[in-house]
Amino acid sequence: MSLRGKLRSKWIGPFVVTNIHSHGAVEIQSLDTGKTFKVNGHRLKNFYEGFPEEKVEKIDHEGAEAVIPQPPD
Repeated sequence: MSLRGKLRSKWIGPFVVTNIHSHGAVEIQSLDTGKTFKVNGHRLKNFYEGFPEEKVEKIDHEGAEAVIPQPPD
């Protein structure tokens, strides 16, 4: 199902914060299109990039499994 018009979301990221204005307003820029938007900063969420699967080594330590990130090449 594809939404059109007013119901279609224009907030599909990723975005980068380019400027912080007074009263919580934040200017963001789309990394895909380059368009900038001024939005309420309380509506934004942090993005935490996970480790790529090929850069992770799983080890077994006395029955407890741990995930250790590998250093970059």
